[in-house]
Amino acid sequence: MRENNRQKSISKKKLNQYTFEELRDCADNEFKDLNAAKLARTSPYEVGSLLERLSPEDRQKVLKKLSEEDTSDVLAEMYAEDSAEIISEMRDSKAIKVLQALEPDDAAGLLRELDDDDRKRLLSKMARESADVLRDLLTYDPDTAGGVMNPCVLSVRGDMNCDEAIQHLRKSQGSGENIENIYVIDGKNHLVGVLSINKLLWTASNKKISDIMHTTIEGVCMAEQDKESAAKMMAQFHHNTLPVIDSQGCLIGIITHDDVIDIIQEEATEDIQKLHGAGGDETIHDGIIYSVIRRTPWLIVNLFIAFFTARVISAFEAKISELTILAVFMNLIASLGGNSGAQTLAISIRSFALGEYHPGDSGGILLRETFKGLLNGTVVGIIAALITGLWACNAMVGVVVFVSMIANMSISGLVGAFIPIFLKRIRCDPAQSSYIFLTMVTDSVGMFIFLSIGSKLLL
Repeated sequence: MRENNRQKSISKKKLNQYTFEELRDCADNEFKDLNAAKLARTSPYEVGSLLERLSPEDRQKVLKKLSEEDTSDVLAEMYAEDSAEIISEMRDSKAIKVLQALEPDDAAGLLRELDDDDRKRLLSKMARESADVLRDLLTYDPDTAGGVMNPCVLSVRGDMNCDEAIQHLRKSQGSGENIENIYVIDGKNHLVGVLSINKLLWTASNKKISDIMHTTIEGVCMAEQDKESAAKMMAQFHHNTLPVIDSQGCLIGIITHDDVIDIIQEEATEDIQKLHGAGGDETIHDGIIYSVIRRTPWLIVNLFIAFFTARVISAFEAKISELTILAVFMNLIASLGGNSGAQTLAISIRSFALGEYHPGDSGGILLRETFKGLLNGTVVGIIAALITGLWACNAMVGVVVFVSMIANMSISGLVGAFIPIFLKRIRCDPAQSSYIFLTMVTDSVGMFIFLSIGSKLLL
């Protein structure tokens, strides 16, 4: 009975919210029937997804139905550049209220995307304390722990007793995001310990914080530390928050689990898109010109690579004219080699992203991936040879395919591991267009091997 009531309650709650499809229907009707109360109960993510697809005029129609606090919740769910565009379209008075309703780290990320003049103007009109916090955050590189931290931290001093600490926390204006651990500081704000909120609540009220805190603190981040390494640290220690300190050891903020999810999603998206030569921060809603500018340079690189492969094939033009059967199976060799190399490339880049690769591992990785390619080539090559031999009614053609498959897939495995290792060694992004360079090798080398072996064995 209770379960049925709970399900009915959930269903009723959903009926009081808009789905994305319903919001799209409202857009088709120019938002004439948009209910403000129902919109306020709708998931900020759904509303944000809608705003990303609307014109500035239609955005204003939706935002007029939302309070400043609800608007801040929606903007926090959107890409910072899209949120910045919306903020820039608002009156300064409303934009300031929205910014002050955001968590400081979200507000700073949004402000970074604004033009310098707009950013300075809005900061100059904000409450001085809020503006100073945001200016401090903006001094950090956005790719560092300091650039993504929330400066609002729940902390207590080590010389307090438990009752004093609890009273201090009740009066604190610190962020509610830090609900697992309480960080302990000394009189100069140096981070000296940590304790769980449960331990604080269940310890005798006259007990000193310094007597019950842990002085060994796992997962402390330096402000200038790369944000990706901070994300890995949280995954390693399984904390909901990580403290961030400056060069003097003073506690200046925390990184929360939702920040880490954003970092991981951003890095994974960037790697996947760069792998194929697209912009790392590109989305399907970006303008045509912007996307074309980001993609075209690598497509031109790909064009020259294709010409290089064509040049390899043209060197065997006379042989192909005599043995037309070779032309039938050229794509087979190149395609399987490319897929084999892409598998290795994907695993290699994932290992870099998770910090599983260390410089001393290079030799072993290259050897193992080459051997994997050899074994895969043998298995696939046997199947391909049997089918090819029967198809062409020529066992020797099957032998050519078999040997070529083994050679090309072995090389593909080697190159798929070597490219990201090499790019890492020269301090380039291992994901940056790696697939394009892999294709160059697997296509040109695969064609050369196949046509060379075919020319010798079939003529």
